[in-house]
Amino acid sequence: MIKKFQYDRLIVRICFVFLSLCFWGLNYPFHLAYQEQFQLFLFTPDYWMDKCAHPGGFGEYVAEFLTQFYYYKWVGALVVTALLLIVQVLVRLLTLHLGRLKGVALDWYYVSYLPSLAAWVFLCDENNMLAGIVSLILVLMATWGYVNWQKPALRLLYAFVMIPLLYWVAGGLYWLFVLWVFFCEIFIHKLPKRNVRLLFCLGLWGVAILCPYYCSTILQYPFSRLLAGIGYYRFPIGVPLSGLSACLVSFLAVIIPLFLPSVKTGTSRCNVLQLLVVFLAGGIGVYLSCDWQKERVMAYDYYVRTRQWKKVIAMAEKEIPSTPLEVVSLNLALGKTGQLGERMFQFYQNGTGGLLPDFVRDFNVPLMVNEVYYHLGMINTAQRFTFEAMEAIPSYQKSVRCYQRLAETNIINGDYAVAGKYLRALTHTTFYRHWAEEALTCLSDEQKINAHPEWGYLRTLLYDDDFLFDEGQKDNMLGILLQKNKANKLAFEYLLAYELLNKDIEAFLKYYPLGKDMGYTAIPRSYQEVLLYVWTQQHTSFKGMPWSISPVLQKEVTEFATAYVHNPADEAYFRQNFGKTYWYYLLFRGMK
Repeated sequence: MIKKFQYDRLIVRICFVFLSLCFWGLNYPFHLAYQEQFQLFLFTPDYWMDKCAHPGGFGEYVAEFLTQFYYYKWVGALVVTALLLIVQVLVRLLTLHLGRLKGVALDWYYVSYLPSLAAWVFLCDENNMLAGIVSLILVLMATWGYVNWQKPALRLLYAFVMIPLLYWVAGGLYWLFVLWVFFCEIFIHKLPKRNVRLLFCLGLWGVAILCPYYCSTILQYPFSRLLAGIGYYRFPIGVPLSGLSACLVSFLAVIIPLFLPSVKTGTSRCNVLQLLVVFLAGGIGVYLSCDWQKERVMAYDYYVRTRQWKKVIAMAEKEIPSTPLEVVSLNLALGKTGQLGERMFQFYQNGTGGLLPDFVRDFNVPLMVNEVYYHLGMINTAQRFTFEAMEAIPSYQKSVRCYQRLAETNIINGDYAVAGKYLRALTHTTFYRHWAEEALTCLSDEQKINAHPEWGYLRTLLYDDDFLFDEGQKDNMLGILLQKNKANKLAFEYLLAYELLNKDIEAFLKYYPLGKDMGYTAIPRSYQEVLLYVWTQQHTSFKGMPWSISPVLQKEVTEFATAYVHNPADEAYFRQNFGKTYWYYLLFRGMK
């Protein structure tokens, strides 16, 4: 029976690993990619010293070292799963050892999964950092070392020495170690003399408080942040509920089984109940903590960043995008694949904000929008958006993605000294080193840059003259960009799309003739729909039209016009039958 029960535990552990790998590798992988892009881990002595110069820096360093492997989603899933499993194993070992010291036989095995599940929930928030889990493991290891000391004097000496050391390497989570030590000495080892017990308590809490207080006098961090931890959360203000919950669950999962009645090994009913409670608690916690809308936006951004345009369009075809940033990514993908004029109104459009959004003082939106300006050829704007995004990162980190883009924009602009600064930093990374070394060989080599399939082409699109960027005159800036290179098909389609989304048909008709030499074999559908609309406003038949319009569209516009004359207020009917046309967008979108 015992052997069978051990197999049950092995099966549960295998299931836990499998579920974690599937979750992080299949269901939630873009949160991992999101984390990877917002750090710049460098293999340099200066970076090591900078990280280790504040409490918790060692844990941050280890966490960032591991986070860089999120570059590959399955490796990232494996890293997270391994850390969650280590937490479970350490909690189980710690609980068993404390049970032996207390003289009780306990077998609440599945409770040891609760801290791992709490850590899982913690990581579902993109603004919670892996440093929190690494620091938790360091604290568990330090506590494991503490409980293995048999002699009271050596055990207490270990505790008092470990508190400042653990505070420096793990940060604010050292409080868990302090609480576990306090619990063990009071309830398990039970110091015999009252004076000794009082002295121990005063000393323990005194050293624990003194550590962050002293650091607040020599470091430029407020006492509250030094007390709670610095590198666990992207935003420096406040402590998220998921972080507090993970700490509380970890502490209670170690000590509560010591006070529960013993369970005989092999008692299936109790163990099934344990497993059921743990599974439900973990499943509900993970489900509630997941933000699937953000995961979709991150997926769009990742595919745009990696230039997987077909995957962006495939996502939109599977589920219509509904947020502005999703629409921005989709429109760029349609433009890069030559489908913007043909298909843009087959998808949800939220006005010009879904094409070229206004600048927002944030670290997410400008970074995504820079991709649009970069591919259009508005390199200075892309550079500004990227730099502003990096400087707005709340944790004051540098971003490997931003460094890469800033290197590209400076190479295209010919600012080789600045580009070299970014590239030399990237040579100290793991997964961007080869790219940076290749790019360094291009510096000052005009011929090599001009021959580059992307940088060379984007150079031909650069503005000849400087001008002030005006959020309210984006169509004019696109027009100037098109004048510089009349073969810039993406700029042409964005210019027409901007006027269509702005419902400025007069401006559309003004710019439409510029596309005659763009290589179109047929007029894109949305342009045909506009031309048909204009024609039917002034003519009663299609005879004499100067454009080659599809007969199918001629029939559709006739049906639309007939229905609109008879019942112009039936928006539901038009949405169902003509919702993927420009006519519907023109007449019904934006109605109050």
